[in-house]
Order: sequence, then C-alpha cells, then structure tokens
Amino acid sequence: MRDVFVAVMLAFIILLAFFINRIVQHLLKQFYEILKSIRKVQKGDLDVVIENCGKDEMGELGTQINKMLERIKELMEDNLNREMLAKNSEIRALQNQINAHFIYNVLESIKMMAEIDEEYAISDAVTALGKLLRYSMKWVSGNVLVEQELEYIKNYMALINLRFDYEIYLSLNLPELVLKQEIPKMSLQPIVENAIYHGIEQMAEDTNIYIKGILDGDDCVIEITDAGKGMSEEEVEKLRLKIAGKIDSNGGSGNGIGLKNVQDRIHIAFGDQYGIEIASKLGCYTKIMVRIPITHRQSEENDPEHK
Repeated sequence: MRDVFVAVMLAFIILLAFFINRIVQHLLKQFYEILKSIRKVQKGDLDVVIENCGKDEMGELGTQINKMLERIKELMEDNLNREMLAKNSEIRALQNQINAHFIYNVLESIKMMAEIDEEYAISDAVTALGKLLRYSMKWVSGNVLVEQELEYIKNYMALINLRFDYEIYLSLNLPELVLKQEIPKMSLQPIVENAIYHGIEQMAEDTNIYIKGILDGDDCVIEITDAGKGMSEEEVEKLRLKIAGKIDSNGGSGNGIGLKNVQDRIHIAFGDQYGIEIASKLGCYTKIMVRIPITHRQSEENDPEHK
C-alpha cells in the first residue's frame, strides 16, 4: 500500500509540475509579447496592438495597454486639430488685419471728402462705421472690458439710427466698477441687436434701450431693457429653453441663436452659475439680465455705492 501511495503522490507531483510549467510558459510568453510591444512604443510606434489578450492578469494588462495606446492616439489627434485650428485662426486674424487696413484707409478718404463738402452727418457715420469695424475685426484671445463693449454699442446704434425714420435712444447707467469688469467680446451687442429686430423694429416709433449696471455681492448684473413689443409668457419660456439648448434653435426668426451664443460663451468664461436671464411683458418691454463675476475691484473704493 505504501508503494502505491508513493507512486500516486509522485505521479501527482509530476502532473502538477507539468501544469505549472505550462502555466508559467504561457505567462512568460504573454509577458514577453507585451514587453516587445512596449519596446516598439518606446521607439515611437503607436500602432502596436497586443493580440490574443486573454482573461487572466496578463491578458488584462495587454487589454489596458491597448486602450491606453488608443487614448494616446486620440489625444494626439485632438491636440493636432487644436493646433491647426489655432494656426488657421491666426492666419484669418492676419488676413483680417490686412483687409482692415485697406478698409480703414478707404473710410478715412471718404470721411475727408465728406468734410470738405461739409457733409458732417456722413462724416460722423463713416467715423462710427470705422470704429465699429476696428473693434469687431480686431483679434482678441481673451475677454474685453464692459466699457469697450458699450463703446461698440454706441457706434452700432449711431449706424442703426441711420436706417430708420424713428429714433432709438440709448440710455446708459453703469457704475465705474461694472465698466471695468471683463466680459467675452461681442456679448452685449447681440442682445441689443436682438432687442431692435425682434422688439422695436415692428413698432416703428421712437423708443428707448436702457442699459443699467447693478452690483450684487461678488457679481454684477448688466440689464438691457427695450421698450418694445415684449413677449408673452409662452414666448419667454420657449426662448429660455432655446437658450438652454433644450430645444432646437436652428432656423426661423427670433430663434435665440445670438442669445444662446452669448450664454454659451459666458458659461465657458466664468462657469454655469453665470449667464443671461429673461423677463418680459407683452406690449411693454423685454429685459435681458447678464450676470458676470466681479474680477477687478480696483475701482471699488471710488464707487459711490460702496461708500
């Protein structure tokens, strides 16, 4: 019996050693395959794919390396696309600058011709157009000051009033601290433009646009109110949904594309807690409130509201 037991144990040990050897060889084969692939990656070959990844630990390692390489290639492609986009933007900005110089020179010549003929209204219009183009075509990578946006709006309104038989009066009431805050470029003008085309133009009578600045804790709110035709509660709610991107804003008039663009750029610049809100009363007014953070406080001591 003892000899039989010893023989069985010996056979079991040999069989166990055989399986262990097979397992070790399999693991070593996978290990060297992965190591070979990693060395190729070190040489710059990112198209390496580790084949036949099993479900064991080595197979999991190979699978994760494959995923990592795919992610690296995606990030490199995204980075390349961003660099190309930045280069194209710089080229377009340079082209705009070249075109702008030609346009400015032509406008300056027209202005001088108008002044020689004592056509000062035409001269003033050309001056406003030149300032408007200079601001809109100037390449700015970051934000601008609120007062710069308002200067653009003044020139825009001067030109808009040339088109109509009636007058749209612009009333500004903003504390110095609000004027010195940063805001994404072309954030306020689309709101004024929206007010004219969808709130005032259909009335065709003298009216007003009020722009007011309010300090609210660590934020400031810029209110743009038009004394236009206003909107119903249903129209206001629909516009809010379009601005929030919850319903399609493509196509049609008064579709809120400009306002949604403003909302998106303020979110990108400052966060989702900032942006625009809407209030309106049918037949009376529409008010757009732009909330931005206070980023500059150097003027606060000189602000009467803080004394």
